[in-house]
Amino acid sequence: MRGAAAIGQAVAGLMAPHPPRGWSHHTTFNPIVAVEGDTATIDVQFVVYNVVGRAEPEGGWPADAVGAQGTITPIESGYNRSTLRRLEGRWLIAEHVISHDLPYAFPRG
Repeated sequence: MRGAAAIGQAVAGLMAPHPPRGWSHHTTFNPIVAVEGDTATIDVQFVVYNVVGRAEPEGGWPADAVGAQGTITPIESGYNRSTLRRLEGRWLIAEHVISHDLPYAFPRG
């Protein structure tokens, strides 16, 4: 995807709505940063997790229930690579590429 319109459309439409008590989180790790003059690259791996909390039972939590209630499931993984350029003392993102480990379906139309 390139350009503000395509990126905005992706952010608005490429993820199903979260269920009640649901959310997603992502983590990035193993960063590799290289700086050469006024250009820098950042490579990281990522994992996205689907988080869904259990609803409290009508009669309350059982006496043996402890801690967080629900599920956390990894649903996506891949790589982010950003290229930055230093302009007038500020680092600006020149390019950001996301590569998924799994095939990715895009809506048509």
